[in-house]
Amino acid sequence: DDQPVTLQTKSGPIVSVPYTVETNDITMMALQHHTAEEFLKRGKDQFDQLYKESADITRVMAISLHTYISGAPHRIKYVEALLDHIRSHEDAVIWTGGEILDWYKQQTG
Repeated sequence: DDQPVTLQTKSGPIVSVPYTVETNDITMMALQHHTAEEFLKRGKDQFDQLYKESADITRVMAISLHTYISGAPHRIKYVEALLDHIRSHEDAVIWTGGEILDWYKQQTG
C-alpha cells in the first residue's frame, strides 16, 4: 500500500509504514537482474503516478536502498537522478521511515 495504516494487535496498535519490493534495489538488481537504469525508469514511473494521485490524498513512495548495491560506483548516479527527479517537485519530500511515522502520528493524533 502507499499510505501508513494503524493495525490493532493483542499488544496494542502498531503503524505499518509503506514498504514495497517494486522500488527495492535487492529485488530489482540482485534478484531480478535489472539494470540501475531500469531502477531509475521504474522509480520515476512509480513516483509520477503516485504524485498524480496525491492531488486527492497523500501518497508515500517507499524506496529501499542498500549501499552495497545501489551505492556501487556504476549505480549511484541513477539513484541520484531519481532523487533529483523527486526533488524537482516542490511539494514532495524525502523522509526516512521514522519521519513518515512521526508525520502520520501528528495527522492521526
